[in-house]
Amino acid sequence: MLASRLIFITLLTTLTACASAPDASQQASADTSLELGQPQFNTALFEPRNSLVTPEQLFALTTEQQQDFLFDFNGRLAHLPENQRISEYLQDLTYGFNYKEQTYTASEAFALSAGNCMALAILTKGLADFVGVEIKFQRLTNAPVYDRNNDVVMVSDHVRARLYKPEPEAGSESKMFIFQRSWVVVDYFPSKDTRNSGLISTDEFLALYYRNRAAELMMVGQIDEAFAYAQEALRYMPNDADTLNIIGLLHRRAGDDQTAEALYQYALQQNPHNLNVLHNYQTLAKRQQRNVLVDELTQRIQAIPDSNPYTWITLAERAFEKGELDTALAMYSKAAESAPYVHEAYWGQARVHAARGDTVRAKRVLERGLKEARLSATKRTYKAGWYSYQGVEP
Repeated sequence: MLASRLIFITLLTTLTACASAPDASQQASADTSLELGQPQFNTALFEPRNSLVTPEQLFALTTEQQQDFLFDFNGRLAHLPENQRISEYLQDLTYGFNYKEQTYTASEAFALSAGNCMALAILTKGLADFVGVEIKFQRLTNAPVYDRNNDVVMVSDHVRARLYKPEPEAGSESKMFIFQRSWVVVDYFPSKDTRNSGLISTDEFLALYYRNRAAELMMVGQIDEAFAYAQEALRYMPNDADTLNIIGLLHRRAGDDQTAEALYQYALQQNPHNLNVLHNYQTLAKRQQRNVLVDELTQRIQAIPDSNPYTWITLAERAFEKGELDTALAMYSKAAESAPYVHEAYWGQARVHAARGDTVRAKRVLERGLKEARLSATKRTYKAGWYSYQGVEP
């Protein structure tokens, strides 16, 4: 299988659109202790889009792809249990698979040999559904992966698939002694000690897909399509704070600050510690020069442990501009500690050392950054990163 890292993409900074500064009567509080109903979306801002990928289209394979799969499934792999046949086929198919921040459908991922790990999970389900092998998805709670594209920060979680061995027929001798079900996990990240938050339903998986696509489309400026996909995500997972965050950002970009704020407040009611929403709400308040609200949101953000390296990088950049080199170096080092694959953390440290005239240390830091980049599990062509292992569950 292949597991998904872009299960959700959330944006930590508000995109474009100006807002006039409100007067003192508009200095609203971020208190979400009062129960709020979900705000009405300002649908007039967005053109309707009806050409969304359906679940059937998402997991479907072309006739040629099906035939290619069956040739091996019923041929050279026929001696294996059906779930292991799929994992073996995927191991060959995805050798050299090109990691790309794009959530493709099953047929697209198959044809292009590319996509993010969500796309690979979709491809796995497409194969499993075609031959009737049971598949479940497991969401992991290990530290997410972060990436930044201009003023957009992408937060990548992880989901992997379990392919289950078919159960013996009812009444068979082996059926009488089965107390556990065996499964195969297929994943890109060989870590069996990864913490997980349990299995997720197909509806939850679909919500994550539609949310992914909404964020990807927003990043390339397709606002109407992004709004349609975000609405679809809410059909499968209502009141999801990260989807509401995206819809809030879409309203903010379209110039409707009032609805954006209402959505941020409602999202925080669903998840009071969602840093993505808090950051976006804070950015909105800063643009509007609402200092009381900014301070309140800042306190809430600082009270939450933050593993997002770009929070520390942003602080480091501001400190460097002020000439506070010790603070800048500390912040860059903290970012590198939490996310060693983020090249900006090393570039920033090198810049501080260079500003101090210590070119030797600057070069050493850059060399370390290059080494970490080569070891990074993101944005690389996977040569042999695919792996699987077997397990059982009660």
